[in-house]
Amino acid sequence: MRESKYEMNRKMKLKTIIFGLLNMKAIKMLFDSSNVFRACFLLIIFSSSLSSCRKDYFIPPPVDLNTPVSFSQQVVPIFDNSCALSSCHLPGAQVPDLTAENAYDQLLLLGYVDSTNVDGSVLYKRLISTSDPMPPDEKLSPDQINLIYAWISQGALNN
Repeated sequence: MRESKYEMNRKMKLKTIIFGLLNMKAIKMLFDSSNVFRACFLLIIFSSSLSSCRKDYFIPPPVDLNTPVSFSQQVVPIFDNSCALSSCHLPGAQVPDLTAENAYDQLLLLGYVDSTNVDGSVLYKRLISTSDPMPPDEKLSPDQINLIYAWISQGALNN
């Protein structure tokens, strides 16, 4: 099971904080009476950094990445039904243009898809976002998101 970017960032943040607190100078400073103000300040910063962690996206269930995904037969219909027909991503409207004839070029040439870093792809991040999701009115199903994830991870081929 792949680890989400949120979990990796959270673990890294916790490791950094713990490492900093384990530093002997920091511990000594916490118990030094002349630095009570500094100690309180550090504790406030530490506690606020833990409470500010929030989940800005949902994690769809795992997908079988070995099952080939066809861009034209499986991914384009999702864009047609959810993005282009809603009049949002048509020629002359919002970028990228996700109509059948333009979607592939727009996604790759404008940098929305990165097959070497699927989780970092702008397209994927927007699909799983909870604060600024695409499409905004009716989210894609986890199966549809997984299909797009699989397509990107398989090299984002124009097939």
